[in-house]
Amino acid sequence: AFVVLAAIAILAAILVVTSEETMHSAFYLALVFFCVGVTYFFLAAPFVGVIQIMVYVGAITMLFAFGLMLTRRSMSDGGESR
Repeated sequence: AFVVLAAIAILAAILVVTSEETMHSAFYLALVFFCVGVTYFFLAAPFVGVIQIMVYVGAITMLFAFGLMLTRRSMSDGGESR
């Protein structure tokens, strides 16, 4: 199970860097954070795993996503509103 989880995390980390869409990169980053949190469960540290998932996946990644959604239109069309 750990090898599968590690492979998913590595693939998602590569997709964070190579993805064309910034929103997709943010959600691939959430997948990486989730895989790291589940890895802590494998290491018999459930509290750290839950905190990792709640703080990084729940808060930090959603902050990135909301920031991208709020600034996306003004940056992509040269600042003109539609």
